[in-house]
Amino acid sequence: MFSIKNKLIICAAMVTILVGCGGGSSSSEKPEPVTPAPIVANTISLTGKVIDGYVSGATVWLDLDGDGKFDQQTEPSVVSTESGNYSFEFTEEQASCVPYSTMYVDVPVGAIDEDSGDVKEAYQMSFPPSIEPLLDDDIRNVSPLTSVIWGQLRRQLQSSGKGNLTCDELKADTDLRLELKHEIEDVMLNLVAHYNLSADQIYSDFIANNDSAAYDKAQSIVTGLKAAYKHKKVLESEYPTAAEIRVVIYQDKVKDEEYNFTDAWYRDELIYMGTEDFIEFVKLKDTGSLNKVDVVLAKFHELGEAWGEQSLNGWLSIREDVYINEDQTYRCGNIERVSFEKDGIHYELGNTIPTVNFPTLNECINTSLENPYERNFSLRYSETDYEYGAEFYFRDMNADFQTISNWINVKDKVADLDPEELFTAFEVMPYRFDDEVALDVSYWRKSKATVNVVIHKNDEGEWRKETKQDDGTTVYECSVDGVNWAACP
Repeated sequence: MFSIKNKLIICAAMVTILVGCGGGSSSSEKPEPVTPAPIVANTISLTGKVIDGYVSGATVWLDLDGDGKFDQQTEPSVVSTESGNYSFEFTEEQASCVPYSTMYVDVPVGAIDEDSGDVKEAYQMSFPPSIEPLLDDDIRNVSPLTSVIWGQLRRQLQSSGKGNLTCDELKADTDLRLELKHEIEDVMLNLVAHYNLSADQIYSDFIANNDSAAYDKAQSIVTGLKAAYKHKKVLESEYPTAAEIRVVIYQDKVKDEEYNFTDAWYRDELIYMGTEDFIEFVKLKDTGSLNKVDVVLAKFHELGEAWGEQSLNGWLSIREDVYINEDQTYRCGNIERVSFEKDGIHYELGNTIPTVNFPTLNECINTSLENPYERNFSLRYSETDYEYGAEFYFRDMNADFQTISNWINVKDKVADLDPEELFTAFEVMPYRFDDEVALDVSYWRKSKATVNVVIHKNDEGEWRKETKQDDGTTVYECSVDGVNWAACP
């Protein structure tokens, strides 16, 4: 229950009131000094339950700075009690951050799960930001189901470059709040379809409601949460300087169909080191062996470094990719990207190397950067109130594939390559949004964006407009000429 409790301490004794007001004393008698009664600021309470079975002895805390790490000095916390109950008494400032902060639950070894007894493996659950203002009857039940919402939402935010969002950032940015609200709605639609549970079921106390469908799915999810938490702790010890480590263990029928598995468990592992990133997607052994890899599905290793003229923010990144084939062999290749910034324009050249097949994962090593099968030139810039982007992709059958052909395998060519060559190559390309593209190009795409509207178009004559509404939702319209728009199919 969410309520405001005024905790103003007042004088109860009439004598104190009289003395405090100066009454009851003669001109020859000075009243004794009275210390003013302290005023305790308003506090705001928020209650809920920690649910797997009901869990007592778990630490519930609010992640105010969005970093996913509990700071005992600055972030409020309580411990759940019998029946999984918890209750916060927030200051008004803390309470103002509740809609914009993730709530985490750390379940330690020794906590009590009323269904299964003592917790033998530590794990973590979460409740995503709501963005919506808190109401008097709000209750936050934190469970494996709500944890899936935040897990999915966080992956989407990271992939769109949002990173860790703080309460202060969301308070200050209306557009960012609306965007996050829209992301939450998208995630909920996906999860409702995926688990065949309503939003009310996902957020509810499914134990009190005797909701066996929600309970069974929660038990499956918490199996993955426990295994992910354990594996993340191992990675944290292996990579103590990592900027961020994320681990998700889950079941997915879409992946089962894609890879021809049945009720498999998958693990997504991402380690961000600042200038070096490791990403791995695997199938695990089975429910009883979620710490053992059965099959590696894909791996990516990207290494970035300052390169070339630093007054132009020169940067080079090389990513090694590995993918599994249908016959359980592997193919691996590389992508190199070199970028600069000049006069407010971001220039980037990418070279994609063909993948090569190998019998096993360990043999799949392809370090060649000499013969790309695809090259792309991308450019971003701002003008008036718009953000523009353009990308042109060339393959070896295109005449312009050989443009600045010396800009291949550039790592050791700093002394030989002049960024002006790259700028000149871009300047003759029809990168402006309204320019007609007459290049011999494999394919291209362009974009034009304001705060609330993004328009995309491509070489196939397809136009798409995304208009963000005041309520945070997005309207998608399609066109074949950029003039007449209709709802997309």
